[in-house]
Amino acid sequence: MRYSVWNNGTRSYDYYVAPGTPDIHAGAPPRVHGSALGATPEQAAWRLPFGSRRAGSGEMPQGRIASLGDAGGGGFLSSPGTTIVYAALGYLLWRTFR
Repeated sequence: MRYSVWNNGTRSYDYYVAPGTPDIHAGAPPRVHGSALGATPEQAAWRLPFGSRRAGSGEMPQGRIASLGDAGGGGFLSSPGTTIVYAALGYLLWRTFR
């Protein structure tokens, strides 16, 4: 399966090849967050599968348009479970030092 990831530095698409069947449904990507409203392109696009290898670049996308993950959205710090972890840590610190 071929994926295209927009590269802002070169203003072109980087092509990646990953194992998978090209005949799977090519509709909307699965939602990672609760709503797509207000999501950045990196958050709303398909994720580049693990084990993908770079296979060139070009001006036009080929295959499925994907992103490298939450590169523009903060990565680990913006994951849904992180808010809960920070809230629990803040509560424990507050209880310890009050």
